[in-house]
Amino acid sequence: MGVAFQAIAVDYDGTLTDADRPDAEVVAAIREQRARGVVVVLVTGRILSELRSVFPSVEEEFDAIVAENGAVLVDADGVQDLASEVDPALARELTHRDIPVRQGRVLLASAGAHAGAVVEEIVRLGLGCQLVHNRAELMVLPNGVTKGTGLMQALGNLGISRHSTLAVGDAENDHHLLEVCELGVAVANAVDALKRSADVVLDRPDGKGVVELLRGPLLSGEGRVPPGNWVLTLGRDDDGNEVQLPASQINLLVVGASCSGKSYLVGLLVEQLARMDYSVLVLDREGDHRPLTRRRGILGVGGRDPLPTPTQLAELLRHRFSSVVVDLSPFDDRAQRAYVDELAPVLLAQRAVTGLPHWLFFEEAHELPVGEAAWTHVLAEGAHGFGFSSYRPDQLPAAVPGAAEFLLLTAGGARGREGSLGFAAEVAGLRPEELSDLLGDERGRAVLLDLTGDAEPRAFAVRERRSGHVRHWHKYIDGELPEALRFYFADGPVAANVRQFHRHLGTCSVEVLEPHGRRRDLSRWLREVLQDEELAGVVSDAEQELRAERLRVEGFRDAVRTAIEAQYLE
Repeated sequence: MGVAFQAIAVDYDGTLTDADRPDAEVVAAIREQRARGVVVVLVTGRILSELRSVFPSVEEEFDAIVAENGAVLVDADGVQDLASEVDPALARELTHRDIPVRQGRVLLASAGAHAGAVVEEIVRLGLGCQLVHNRAELMVLPNGVTKGTGLMQALGNLGISRHSTLAVGDAENDHHLLEVCELGVAVANAVDALKRSADVVLDRPDGKGVVELLRGPLLSGEGRVPPGNWVLTLGRDDDGNEVQLPASQINLLVVGASCSGKSYLVGLLVEQLARMDYSVLVLDREGDHRPLTRRRGILGVGGRDPLPTPTQLAELLRHRFSSVVVDLSPFDDRAQRAYVDELAPVLLAQRAVTGLPHWLFFEEAHELPVGEAAWTHVLAEGAHGFGFSSYRPDQLPAAVPGAAEFLLLTAGGARGREGSLGFAAEVAGLRPEELSDLLGDERGRAVLLDLTGDAEPRAFAVRERRSGHVRHWHKYIDGELPEALRFYFADGPVAANVRQFHRHLGTCSVEVLEPHGRRRDLSRWLREVLQDEELAGVVSDAEQELRAERLRVEGFRDAVRTAIEAQYLE
């Protein structure tokens, strides 16, 4: 079974009810979900005092109320205005024009027929306001206030991610409510524009539709609907069209040769997911994903520091729904497997309760215990939000390809190429030659294979990442590169890793360093051996300045060493 939604945000008029208060069956269905642990938030355009007058027990039936179209929040902390009230001068001027208005704690309400006059007075008074329509009704609100902004405040107080939340509405003012949540649902009587933008349109209207939703498979996680608003962009195909995937409700497998760009592609997905506020856990065997931790919302643990306990890691993921990269590279295979095995019961239990993390990525998954009971069980039960990468897909447990809806095959590299190509072709039901021709050999290309239907394979150029990419970071700093891959300085010293390279740069003579710089030896080694395009680019620029005699040798030395320190030795 998939992970259930942790919360549902529901509009009031036209959605929960077509009267002043919902009928008994609707209230009973809400109580059933709250008894199961699902949080229910009422999100309405109604003025709070008016809502309370027609539905006196409203605060007992919901975990939180977002009233006045996102401007007022009612929760365990009491009543909070989320914006300053609309200037009372507007109400006075409209009343002088015999236009009926109702003043809430923040908003001003009137009939939609008076919109023209309301705009005239807002302009004349020089106010910063917006008009929001709700069918025949009109609300005047401070700029930037929506049902979506109010719900985000409520969810933050409740400790629930918007990606663990489903929203349902019916009218124009519900667009932003549906957009900020993982899935948006429209009742059958919703306005056409909302139906077109919703992920799901219910078969029944208002409260009857809400009961159908509350008691149906979608909220429990037994039914899966990929979100329309949340997508991952992989790159562009040969016709220039974007190649995309749903950002959730799927499992993903990335295969390809060693050095073919699998980690780069996984990092591309992770940085997009984190930017969209998904909580992601990356179990990084080789230390490839350290640059991601410079992005907002992505923490780095492990590496040179002690690994957090499984409980501590779970707490990090819960804190503001953050993402975490666990650098396992300093540890041997046995220690890595033991740690990942220890994580399973804690993380899977937390996922069942909170939905966090939304995604788990297993790098070089054939070396990790993903085939053992705990991980295999959840995959077999239909859990989603799992990403796996491997250059030895033949060694993956059957549960991994069996659970994957999409497979990405990367081009380039050598070790593991034929095995990955044959594996992908077999899983997708294609001939290896056909897939090889489509993929090509150029690094930076990949093929997307949809394993759920009849969609054609799509080859594409991988999109450029915003964060840099450093392969095998920990090993490059202190490990020992093979002799053929070391950097040989002209005066004799040999650098077998980054730390030695940095040290020798500081001690070699000007007569040695200048020819290396003019021949671009430094950037070439960084690019071809370390495969660090970001650092190689910085050093290449410095080499160009040296060749053009705009930079003296000592300045060149300082520039290169500073760049290395920032990338590797901070």
